[in-house]
Amino acid sequence: MLVYTARVLIPIASSPLWDGAVAVEDGRIVNLGPAAEVIEAAGQGAEVRALGEAALMPGLVNAHTHVELSWMASGRPPGGSYTDWLRGLLELREREDEETARAAAEAALGAMAARGTVAVGDLSNRTWAAGVLARSGLHGIAFHELLSSHIAHAEQRIEEAAERLDRIEAEADVAAASDRLRVILTPHAPHTVSAPLLRALAGRAEASNELLSIHVSESVEECELLAGDGGALDEFLREHRFRDPAWEPPKQTPVEYLDRLGVLSARTLAVHCVHLEHHDHSKLQARGATVVTCPRSNRYLGVGSAPVPALLREGVPIALGTDSLASNPDLDLFAEIAALREEHPGLAPAAILRIATLNGATALGLADRLGSIEPGKLAELVVVRIDDEEEHPLEALCSNPSEVHRLSDAPWSAGP
Repeated sequence: MLVYTARVLIPIASSPLWDGAVAVEDGRIVNLGPAAEVIEAAGQGAEVRALGEAALMPGLVNAHTHVELSWMASGRPPGGSYTDWLRGLLELREREDEETARAAAEAALGAMAARGTVAVGDLSNRTWAAGVLARSGLHGIAFHELLSSHIAHAEQRIEEAAERLDRIEAEADVAAASDRLRVILTPHAPHTVSAPLLRALAGRAEASNELLSIHVSESVEECELLAGDGGALDEFLREHRFRDPAWEPPKQTPVEYLDRLGVLSARTLAVHCVHLEHHDHSKLQARGATVVTCPRSNRYLGVGSAPVPALLREGVPIALGTDSLASNPDLDLFAEIAALREEHPGLAPAAILRIATLNGATALGLADRLGSIEPGKLAELVVVRIDDEEEHPLEALCSNPSEVHRLSDAPWSAGP
């Protein structure tokens, strides 16, 4: 048995504990509490490892990212406008090289893990992405994302996607990682997926008790399109023939539209949710959906910020994501935590850390093993050096700390 002691323990599910310790055996947490008590309970055969002036906390959960776009880091599409960014994204994808994209995805996942992320909700259109995620050692969901707005093609699209899903799951690396990684079909957004396909994917998820992750109310242009007001996104979709001529705007908000189609439920990750009407809050809360906010991506695209404090007050769970390197300088969730704190300075640090850990784990169906320091859960923990003794550790953790280690890689000294 190993016992790790630290200046402060951040269990997330309970209050911070100064001079705390965690006992670990066979990769799982067996005890936590005051260091002296945990060491005594562990017995003489336990090895005590002192982490020193550090905070010990659960690994972070990146609930929304697109790792397959990591090759765009050196030349991201222009920001400031959702439609202009989307136009640039499609132009870049025409020049995509699979070998380069794979290597960039592997590097991005490695960088995420090195900065304390232990689980992800990754969305991809390419069939190779799940294998890269499987080899990373991270936990999570590989969402295979569908885009098809043509109403008559819905049945064909879901049959084709189900066949791709079978092939992905049969890959050796993916099959070997089945204890920590699931592969799931999911729709992209209400403006890129037809109503029949949205209904079919929602029904499939309900029947199999699986998750859906969908971009919702990310931009004003999306809301204008669904309201029937035209706008830049409408023009773009027509120009590229992404909009079915038979499609009629529902003249509803994106949240209302998805709710009418049966997409919203306690298994739904509603990503972005920047532009919400007040009644949208109520629908999200009533359905038990989790909102995943991506502050730095929203900032880069110039779409605004999600009403996180209001949603929390109304009982809507919030999780945190980085989005992709096509709209973010890195996939560092500690940097995203700092951006969320800057965006909403009234949020308590404890609430922000819960958003980045246990809320994300719960949203991805991983709370039985990750997201908090509790007996029985995996010891997928993070050690963060705390240099300033005067600064409260929770404040330090929300300020993009410079030194972060996975527990397995953290420097330690022999304990008493």
